[in-house]
Amino acid sequence: MTLHYCANALIGTFCLPTRYVESCRAEDLAELAAADHWRTHPDSRPTFITVVHLHNVEGRDLGLFELRCERKPVFTASPLQQG
Repeated sequence: MTLHYCANALIGTFCLPTRYVESCRAEDLAELAAADHWRTHPDSRPTFITVVHLHNVEGRDLGLFELRCERKPVFTASPLQQG
């Protein structure tokens, strides 16, 4: 399954097995998206806060997440209120 996200205003995608995605929390997927984002931008250092929008996961918008990088490259997601 292809997951479409936007991290710090940059668009990205990555693939995971469908069975794995179905068993993950949205926060887990946001953490994987943040890790993918920084892996695909090796010339940049991860910011303390990365904002991830999981805008298309199997046609669903899973929302915005704030991810804090407290120990490189570990990310912790928290849902953000949209409004």
